[in-house]
Amino acid sequence: MLSEHSVGVGQRIRAAREARGWSQGALASRLGRTQTAVSYWESGNRALALDDLIAVAEVLGVSTASLLPDSRSQRSAPALLRAVAERVDAGQLADELEEFALKAQVEPRLQTKWNIEPASPRDTAEALLAIAGINDTPVPVVELATGCGIRVLPWSFDNVDGLVVDLDNGPTIAYNRSQPHTRQRFTIAHELGHHLLRHTDRFYVDFGNELAPLAAGDHPGYDWRAERSANEFAANILMPSPMIRQSFGQTPDVRALAKRFDVSSAAMSIRLTALRLK
Repeated sequence: MLSEHSVGVGQRIRAAREARGWSQGALASRLGRTQTAVSYWESGNRALALDDLIAVAEVLGVSTASLLPDSRSQRSAPALLRAVAERVDAGQLADELEEFALKAQVEPRLQTKWNIEPASPRDTAEALLAIAGINDTPVPVVELATGCGIRVLPWSFDNVDGLVVDLDNGPTIAYNRSQPHTRQRFTIAHELGHHLLRHTDRFYVDFGNELAPLAAGDHPGYDWRAERSANEFAANILMPSPMIRQSFGQTPDVRALAKRFDVSSAAMSIRLTALRLK
């Protein structure tokens, strides 16, 4: 995950460095650090320790405060999403993400019906199901998200499965409209998990296709723990344990269960294994 704060600091360091006409290597040499470290700071892939921040400010001849994001950064979500794509050298995706954020931030703000405190992925999912009164299948994941004040929008992405971003008009989940219906539902649940479990600073982007971690390698800032927790939340929200156990007692057929819960057969098979039902 690339945080808003680290991106903002990195952009300011880069601007101050370029104003002096220095390369990253020149700044690194003056700091006694590697060029890679400076590159990671400027891209937002690595946060600066306080001592490093002070040292960078002194070398650049600027105040420490001038390198810290201010309240205006709350209006920079489109630019921040562009930075996510640019840091993996995906120019077209940068345009797509910025266009999405610009259009999404003019949507009306949603009313929040349910406030869920973050806990474990399972407990958080069960708390949401309980407060929403969900006791039948398939679980209406879009309604759950909107009840939490999160709008859910389809979008056409080439290399993004889904994302959640906190805009001026409230949080928004985007899912890839080109993917199968069951994959879309899991993506929405996954991004809802990122939001409710507080994995987001202001945004969390899940890359797919050519930019997926399995295809391109873990991206700088990629947090496998957050991904695993979001997947666990999604499994528990779409396939609640009590409902699965009851339905499995009626029919142990994976495809029938998958259809009933409106998930993929692969997701259902994994869930049954996790619950030790197969």
